[in-house]
Amino acid sequence: MSALVLGGTGAVGHHIVQQLLASDQWSKVITVGRREVPLPADQPGASKLQQVVVNMDALQSEAAGSFAGVDAVFCALGTTRADAGSADGFRKVDHDYVAAAAAAAKAAGVPYFGLVSAQGAAAGVPSSDWRLLHPLLYTRTKGLAEEAVKGQGFARVGIFRPGMLDRGDKARSIEKLFAPLTGAIAVSDVARVMLADAAAFKAGSVAGVGVFEMKDMRAAAAAAK
Repeated sequence: MSALVLGGTGAVGHHIVQQLLASDQWSKVITVGRREVPLPADQPGASKLQQVVVNMDALQSEAAGSFAGVDAVFCALGTTRADAGSADGFRKVDHDYVAAAAAAAKAAGVPYFGLVSAQGAAAGVPSSDWRLLHPLLYTRTKGLAEEAVKGQGFARVGIFRPGMLDRGDKARSIEKLFAPLTGAIAVSDVARVMLADAAAFKAGSVAGVGVFEMKDMRAAAAAAK
């Protein structure tokens, strides 16, 4: 199979790329983003990788050809309000880029789209750009991104809603503090479940929309190991 990954420089996306490259099930891996995904010199399967650098504001035009012939798209795009600099900047990455990626994938005839979302994502939640109410904006934006992907009508959509993530050496300070107390899920396990769902779709075992909450991902990750 062939795969395209967006958000490959992030914690979950990086593991998606590494696991795709290391797997015999995937013969071609394409990354699309603002910069290339850094990989160790001894990365297994590195010869299968093609890295495409684009202006994400022009994703649909600049990366259209990269989606052609792809069996699965894995989207792990996401940022923080602090890194984005504003509520609008956050929405651009977590919704607008996701929606553009889904539209590009659909236009190219990609049958499978896997999306890293978030626990509690809900498009109908009232929100505000006021910083103190950012959790509501986060929840709504993630929900709207899910709806944008589902609205494209892919043969299979996998939506993965992790809560607290165990990012290993990429952990943010608050995650390092609370991860042991909240039952965080390893980013490698989120990636593993996403690849397993795409493989199950290819095998004809699943179709339509599948939503994976934390308990579902833990169970699926254990089964996939």
